[in-house]
Amino acid sequence: MSSEYDSFADAVTPACAGIKRTPSRASILSTYSSRKRRRVSVASLDLGRDLAVPLTLETPIEETKADRFVTVRMSTSVPLNVTPRTNRIAKAFGLVDDRVLSPNDSLSPSSDPSLRSLLRRSTSELFSTSRTASPLSAKANLGTRKHFVMALDGPGISTDLFASPMAWSHANCIGVAFKYDVYFQNLESRAIVHLCRSSLPDGMVHSIDWGGTTKPYLLALGTTVGVVSVMDSEKKMQLVEWDHDGQGMGGMHWNGDVLAVGRSGGGVTLFDVRMRDEITKVMGHRRRVHGVKWSADGRHLATGDDGGVVHVWDHRARDLLTNDHKNIRMKHKGPAKALSWSPWQRDLLATGGGSPDGEIHIWNTGKMDPSSGPMHTISLQTAITSLHWSPHCKELLSTHGSSLTAPQINVQSVVQASAPSTENSLVVHSYPSCQRIVNVKGHTAPVGHSCISPDGCSIFTVSPMEETIKMFRVWSAPDGKGKDEGGDMTLRSTIR
Repeated sequence: MSSEYDSFADAVTPACAGIKRTPSRASILSTYSSRKRRRVSVASLDLGRDLAVPLTLETPIEETKADRFVTVRMSTSVPLNVTPRTNRIAKAFGLVDDRVLSPNDSLSPSSDPSLRSLLRRSTSELFSTSRTASPLSAKANLGTRKHFVMALDGPGISTDLFASPMAWSHANCIGVAFKYDVYFQNLESRAIVHLCRSSLPDGMVHSIDWGGTTKPYLLALGTTVGVVSVMDSEKKMQLVEWDHDGQGMGGMHWNGDVLAVGRSGGGVTLFDVRMRDEITKVMGHRRRVHGVKWSADGRHLATGDDGGVVHVWDHRARDLLTNDHKNIRMKHKGPAKALSWSPWQRDLLATGGGSPDGEIHIWNTGKMDPSSGPMHTISLQTAITSLHWSPHCKELLSTHGSSLTAPQINVQSVVQASAPSTENSLVVHSYPSCQRIVNVKGHTAPVGHSCISPDGCSIFTVSPMEETIKMFRVWSAPDGKGKDEGGDMTLRSTIR
């Protein structure tokens, strides 16, 4: 009986196997319950055996000499050159095996720390980009040439270092006073003209100055006695002569039709070329006024005397910004002849002191109070005879005379003690860092006076003891105009 049942079951099973049965809700719950109750056998872990070995926290770390800034390439990295396309990409990005840096701990016998340090320093210098000087800067012009481009003989020029016997007009004419005579040369045509000669009672010519941009053909001259006159260089005739008050001559400077003249008694006289008499007199100094300079906008007049006192006069208010009543003083320890107003920043004034001062002070005249001093001080330990701001870049040029006999001991002089001497030199300083960027020895004797060209790129210097006038190319204009003026050939001639 059982055998028959078994054969029947075997015959029915294949047929029933193809039928898909839909489980009922009860069967699902039953199945879930049976699974939930099912035990899972987990292999036993012998933790005691694994933890039998004690852990040592002080595991010795092997010291390596490999570069810790370069990661070591993994040995199991996926290769990039498995296909031609990836191989091309790897070569394009420099990722092929022969170009990947793979440092290791093993060092060659010839390698040592000093050699690696030298290689790293050489590599850093190779890839470092040095800051190139601006083509407008004196570093790229005077610092490269370090030589004058023109020289003129000046026999008989005034030996007074406080005189101003030379001026450069906006018509590109250089005027020079030789004792009683005044000559000028047109630098474009090279023509030399004898303009005038002062009489013996009037004394030798002490200072000259050309008119501004509106009247560049006018030349003012003042004698040692104090006679001031204005000449027309085109017509070679005298336009006006003002009577002197018995006081000697100092510096002078034009402002439109107004001429400011410093006097030996400490006064500053203002003349108008359209009037026969003086228009006003500015008092404030007690000693001879050597330096006279109008600001670029014509609002302020800076003056410096033989005692080192500097005053600033407000032309509109007709009052001094610096005087004893306001307790505002600008002073050097030596004669203050060198004055220069910034052409690109209002109220910025640079003043220089002669022996025994030897310092440049940079002031902000718009913020003057009793407690204020110079914004910057540059100690150079040589007499400063003239100053010029560049109109094209933030740089200041100074000309120098002899070195100080008794050097001052201060912090700034110690800092620049190792720098080359500035005696009889042209020195260019950057602003506002006041760092010395160019130092060129211009003459073998003290530089007495200098003047800047109308394009603001060149400087004429005069050395009375050397009896030589030299032109130096200091800066360049933004558009490069006149860059090759004078050429690379040194010119030498005489102006008389």
